[in-house]
Amino acid sequence: MAAPSGAGTNVKMTQIARWTGLFAGLGLALVTLALARVPAGTGSVPARLSLVAEPSVRLGVSPVGRELLSARKLVPGRSPVSGVVQVSNLTGDTLSVRPRLRTVGSTAPAGLRVEATAGGRTVYSGPVGGTPGTLHLPSRTAARVRFRISAPRGADRQVRGRVVRLVVRWTTRARRR
Repeated sequence: MAAPSGAGTNVKMTQIARWTGLFAGLGLALVTLALARVPAGTGSVPARLSLVAEPSVRLGVSPVGRELLSARKLVPGRSPVSGVVQVSNLTGDTLSVRPRLRTVGSTAPAGLRVEATAGGRTVYSGPVGGTPGTLHLPSRTAARVRFRISAPRGADRQVRGRVVRLVVRWTTRARRR
């Protein structure tokens, strides 16, 4: 038996359609990959910060045991991360209050800077491990203390990719009259 006269042409048309579909699909995939590439990064891996306030016997501290930071990622040379804690004098005396920052698990990079302010006055500004200033808190009053932690642009190598856990410990002393 002889093959029908249009059978050879039909096979060729099917193969051509398959090859055309394959090339069209590959072309579409390449165009999609070219358009969907990941944008360039900042070139700097942020540090992850955690700041928690410890309770105190003479002070009411709020929030206690929760993170104070509004943003946890710190990139050197960019805006600082900040958090606020309220301290209340629970005693009948005026207290000298010192916020002391300490790290948990590892040492803080030397490039980290902290600024603590209360009532528009700077309580401390300097390295994380430095000697803090003093806040005078009259009897039965409260103050909001804002901590701003930053890293200068040149501290990228020291800070990049680090995980830093900080705890604020409060040292109090009755103020002499």
